[in-house]
Amino acid sequence: MPEKIAASDHAAISPGNVSGTGRRPTDRYLARMLALLAAATFFQGYDNQLISVLLPNLQSQFGVGEATLGAARLLIDSGLVAAFFIGRLADRFGRRPILLVSILGYTVMTGLTATSWNIWSFAGFQFGARVFLGAEYAIGVILVVEEFTAQRRGRALGALLGCSALGTVAVGLLLGAGLLRSSLGWRSFYAIGLIPLILLAYGRRRIRESRRFVEVSAQRGGAGAGTFAPWARPYRRNLVLLGLVYLLIAIPQFGAFGWLAFHAERELNFTSGDVALFILTGYGPGCSGFLVCGWAMERFGRKPALLAYGIGAMVWLVILFQVSARPIALVATFFAIFFTLGILPALSALAAELFPTEIRGSALVWVRNVFETIGLASGPALVGVLGDHRNGLIGNVGNSVSLLCALFIPALWIVWRQLPDTGGQLTETTHGRVDAVNDYRGAAQGNHRSTA
Repeated sequence: MPEKIAASDHAAISPGNVSGTGRRPTDRYLARMLALLAAATFFQGYDNQLISVLLPNLQSQFGVGEATLGAARLLIDSGLVAAFFIGRLADRFGRRPILLVSILGYTVMTGLTATSWNIWSFAGFQFGARVFLGAEYAIGVILVVEEFTAQRRGRALGALLGCSALGTVAVGLLLGAGLLRSSLGWRSFYAIGLIPLILLAYGRRRIRESRRFVEVSAQRGGAGAGTFAPWARPYRRNLVLLGLVYLLIAIPQFGAFGWLAFHAERELNFTSGDVALFILTGYGPGCSGFLVCGWAMERFGRKPALLAYGIGAMVWLVILFQVSARPIALVATFFAIFFTLGILPALSALAAELFPTEIRGSALVWVRNVFETIGLASGPALVGVLGDHRNGLIGNVGNSVSLLCALFIPALWIVWRQLPDTGGQLTETTHGRVDAVNDYRGAAQGNHRSTA
């Protein structure tokens, strides 16, 4: 039943203010859009995992030491920070054009990576690929949030982000198939990255601009807000708190998976075959965590799903880095991936729904490409410093990761006590106020609820 609201709320949030033309995308269009976005996200996971796997081959090919590899990796990962400047343009020029530019840019940079002549040309091309990958991720999330109704948004985000983990699985399968022994060697993996260009050529005309962005742009009479608009007074608190959640979760998350293979082989004496088996059997079934998270968001809400997944991630990461028995480690790998990576749909939904359309792109790249990237870089570094077997304060990688997992506690406290649950509603600004509005279907039925 529609809720009763004051006349002033009808004036602030009317069906015309929310939906523009009132035309809702067909299921066929949404499925087509999600397929194209999922393909791009798949290659994000593929590219991220590929560098870790190919480091020994790159070292042999280019004849460089570990320190040079580390410096090159730092340059590459800094591309995620630079992605901020591309992603925020989606608030100015629209979601569709920046998405298409991002997919094209990633494809070109990945193809050029296959032509690298030394470690620094490789790092430069991969830096560019990371810039466009980071922007594509943020815009993909925004398009799903703005086009899918609240009743289906969680599952759509779960499917979209789950494809990133499938990209990681694909790297393992291609390695097992012997692609590294082909005539192109490691370069063949990057030649495969040209596939998104084919998808882009086929699907670019089928992707429309977000209705919500078109409507808000018309109301504002042009471009969206500036880069620092999310730091304005109505939004600053949520931006900082959400950024801290991303940062505190990213430190143990990336610290754990960055050192998992080293911990298994050097501290537990597992073979490389054991590690490969764990990754394949863990990442494959573990991808179901994304879909379950999407369902849980729709059934129980964003915050309950996020809290449950955060607790699960913390517990299973500690178990994974404290056990030595192979059967238990195999089970722990599955659950650690299920919860630690599966938490992403809930994080992404909360981040996108908390900010209005005109600053949604900038806000999302602030929390992900700035706050989270700091955690991405500092997590593995902290594990290395603390876990160094000669000079580290702890002297053990497994114990260092377990200690960093304590950072989940303040992150989950912020979610529990300080952040609102959007309930699937999108935040918008109407007549100078900040309101929560239902999706297009609900708005057309007059089901509005003001939270100004």
